[in-house]
Amino acid sequence: MRHTAFRRLLVAGLAVAAALVAPATAHAEAPANDDFDTATAVTALPFRATQDFGEGTTSADDPKSCYSWIATSAWYDYTASADGFVRALPSGAGQLPFIAVYTGERGALTQVPGACAEWNTGPSVTFPVTAGQTYHIMVFKPYSGAGQVATLDLSSVPRESNDDFAAAAVATLPGTFSGDLSRSTSEPGEVTASCDPEADHSVWYRYTPDRTRSISVERRSTSVAVYWGASRAGLSEVECASSLDSYKRVVFRATAGEQYWIRVATDADGASPYEIRLTTAPALTPNVYLYSDPKSVFDDIPMSPNAGDRLGRPLVSGELKFGDGTSVALTSNAQLTHRYAADGDYRLEISATTDDGRSGTGTQVVHVETHDVTLTGLSLPAQARAGQTKPVKVSVVNNRYAETVTVSLRRKGESGYFEEVGALTQYVPVGGRVEFPFAYSYTAADAAAGQAEFEIVANLNDRYDGDSHPVDNRLTGVTTGRGQAARRAG
Repeated sequence: MRHTAFRRLLVAGLAVAAALVAPATAHAEAPANDDFDTATAVTALPFRATQDFGEGTTSADDPKSCYSWIATSAWYDYTASADGFVRALPSGAGQLPFIAVYTGERGALTQVPGACAEWNTGPSVTFPVTAGQTYHIMVFKPYSGAGQVATLDLSSVPRESNDDFAAAAVATLPGTFSGDLSRSTSEPGEVTASCDPEADHSVWYRYTPDRTRSISVERRSTSVAVYWGASRAGLSEVECASSLDSYKRVVFRATAGEQYWIRVATDADGASPYEIRLTTAPALTPNVYLYSDPKSVFDDIPMSPNAGDRLGRPLVSGELKFGDGTSVALTSNAQLTHRYAADGDYRLEISATTDDGRSGTGTQVVHVETHDVTLTGLSLPAQARAGQTKPVKVSVVNNRYAETVTVSLRRKGESGYFEEVGALTQYVPVGGRVEFPFAYSYTAADAAAGQAEFEIVANLNDRYDGDSHPVDNRLTGVTTGRGQAARRAG
């Protein structure tokens, strides 16, 4: 069972905590139905009994299939006079007892599937009964102590009116529908959902659209499967979402005049009140998420297409036009890249279809603007002696946008790192070539080393993102001893 292990751990923990803090209490005489063999006979429904469920004891062979910790137990036996459903409901002040229902004989009891108090929905249970079958109802508490008075009510409850396929309730749009899956069954030979074949407590709805549209089915903690077909024998599954996949919204394309069947179901452990809501599925607003900013002609721009579906259904087909005469077919929302050849504003056009058949289109603009200057020349003296000051010249070329450029002159120190020894800032117009003149005084350390190694670096001012193509913004060169030429590297 899906939730049984968690329930046992939870209640065991609560019971241990309660035992640690509860004061010691002397027990009065145990109630008459304290033991399985002295169970109170329930001869007719409705039935009501009030007693102190904290005054009992527990037997070594009390079943543990519902919860692992039992401090007190009381027993009731009910032999069903007809097929149907019975609800066992405790009420009272304070901590209410829990309930589990069994069939069989002492020492060989079998829990009725799902007939165990739900920790998250309250201590009551609703369980199916068969005429002539005896049901053993154990009312128990995880800790003992006098003063834990509660009332147990047993009553017959009706089966859900749309329990059978032939009695499917009519669904309207928009519409909200509710019921209780603990009061439902599964018919012999009933179709099961591909996404949740163990869901065997089911109810049915039928829907015939007056016009073609996409339908959304909102649900919680239940499986929902949608079928198409004119009869039970010819059903074809259209869509399915498991109770375990709470994030998946059921969406299907409904054609005008066709008959659709909606099966709401769960397994015995999860059988409880449910609610579903039918609405028209929202329109798609496809879009593209652009990662890099700003964008230049040197960038392979990452793009993530998205169906723009509020229900979260995936994109399965479509097209993305980049606005420069090129496009790509879409089969998913997987990330792709695109590089533009020139600056400008490009209109992205995206069409997308989700797996439930909805389609939509969207547009947006991507702005491409490239800022790039280039270092084109570095002039160093061929030789120099300590104490000499000689010119160092560098040229900056700009073919795109007017820029304010700072050029830094750096010399490699004894540490092996370049250290700035000068910087110049100048305006470089579009289409211009500007010289940046430096002067450097050579030192005794340069003479001792036999050379001075320099690095020239250009940076754009007032741009947080810097140069779009920084690979051409750095030059290096070396001034060596007398009679040796200066070496230059880019």
